[in-house]
Amino acid sequence: METPTRSTRSPFRGSTAVRAGLITWDRLLGPDFRRLRPDVYVGAATEVDTRVRVEALSVWSRGRGVVAGPLAALAFGAECPWEDAEIVIPRHCRVPPAEVTVRTGALGDGEIATRFGCRITSPLRTAFDLARREPLVEAVAAVDSLAHVSGFTAERLRPLALEHPRARGIVAARRVIGLMDGRAESLPESRLRVGLLERDVPPGVPQFRVSLLTGKGVRLDLAWPHRRLALEFNGPEHRTITGQNRDAFRTGRLDDLGWEILPVTSAMVLDPVAFDELAARVLRKLR
Repeated sequence: METPTRSTRSPFRGSTAVRAGLITWDRLLGPDFRRLRPDVYVGAATEVDTRVRVEALSVWSRGRGVVAGPLAALAFGAECPWEDAEIVIPRHCRVPPAEVTVRTGALGDGEIATRFGCRITSPLRTAFDLARREPLVEAVAAVDSLAHVSGFTAERLRPLALEHPRARGIVAARRVIGLMDGRAESLPESRLRVGLLERDVPPGVPQFRVSLLTGKGVRLDLAWPHRRLALEFNGPEHRTITGQNRDAFRTGRLDDLGWEILPVTSAMVLDPVAFDELAARVLRKLR
């Protein structure tokens, strides 16, 4: 172990460094270091990103734990509506940190992967754990994103649920697996898709590809090809001058092919009344 400094990028146990004579507690508790977990520190100049958070949790468990839940999803490059720390350890932890969810139990060999040199739950196991969370829409969005970056489908996730028929939240997990679609490319797109399904709108096709008359191919966030109707989620990049001009050209070229594009904003999805109005609008156009 090297002498810890303000620039130390890898989390370490403070007590180990102190016992080795590399640092004093007074210095460790000063402005040059940041406490991440009980007895786990990193240099104050280090950005606390996903890697650092995963490593810190692993160091806290002395390498015995398997990082799970949102942090595991983020480690695979997925988006996740939650950021809380969760870890699976082989036996009971007497005094777990208040900010960490500790689960005890054994994981199968196929349920463990490695990222940043640490053990984390595999994409399928991570998806299964997130699928048992609430609310339903957020759980589907989390699983969609993980499926998108990892390339698995409901058919691959479903057997894992069958292996754990008595797991807490298994009923919710089965419903999430039935709703998931890894073609969605963002959490807002998943929230839009699932929210419409909950309002009895027929399923749309995420990221439907259309070839324009110019020969260029474009993808539509959520489409009903038989009606040439699509919803496009307008995030911040669509509100710039460049984004507005790009959207105008794109919409016009889709109109040349008979497509009707309905823009959707986050406010329309977050407001239940506005969401109901959007769903009713889509239903009318699909009749």
